[in-house]
Amino acid sequence: MSDWYAEFMIIGCGNPLQTDDGFGPAVIADMKQLTLPENVKLIDAGLAGPHYLFTLMAQSTAPVRKMVILDILDFGGEPGQITRITPDLLPPGSYTDPHSWGLKEPLQVLKHRMDIVIFGCQPQNTQISQISNESQDSDYWVTEPVNKAIPRAVHLVLDEIGVDYGTTVGSQETHYGRRAGDTEVTTET
Repeated sequence: MSDWYAEFMIIGCGNPLQTDDGFGPAVIADMKQLTLPENVKLIDAGLAGPHYLFTLMAQSTAPVRKMVILDILDFGGEPGQITRITPDLLPPGSYTDPHSWGLKEPLQVLKHRMDIVIFGCQPQNTQISQISNESQDSDYWVTEPVNKAIPRAVHLVLDEIGVDYGTTVGSQETHYGRRAGDTEVTTET
C-alpha cells in the first residue's frame, strides 16, 4: 500500500460524464503527459472516489507531505475561473460529492498531518453529457470555459509543488521554500 502514496499527492475528483464535473480527471489526464519527479503521484479519484480516498488517507500513516485536490467548486466566480482554497476556508456543507457525502470532515482530519490545497474551478454546467457532445474529439466533455482552464490548472499545481513547467522537473522553489525533488523542508523568513 505504501507504493500507492507519495510525498505529493495530486488528486482529480469528478465525473467526466457530467460535463464540467470532469475538470479534475481532465487535469490529471493532461498531467500524466508530463515527466514528474518520483515523489509526485497523480490520481483520478473519480466520482465517489474522494469520499473513500480521503477517508483511507485519514486512516493511513503514509508520509504524504502535501495533497492537491482538483475539483469543481461553486464559489460564485465566472465559469472557468479557478480559486485556491484550504480546508479551513470551506464553509460547513460547502464541499460534498454528488452523493451528498461531506468531504470536509476527512479533510479536517488530514490537514493536521499534511498540507492540503484545493484548486476549485467554477463550473458552467454539470448536467449529464448529451449526444451533441459525443462528436467532440475528447475524453472529457467539459464546457469551453472549463476546458480553457485546464492548462492553467496544470501550471498552478506544478507551481504549488515546486515543479518547473518548462522542464517538468523540480527546479523552482515554491512559497514553502521547497521543491518536489528536495528532501528537506524550509520556510521563508
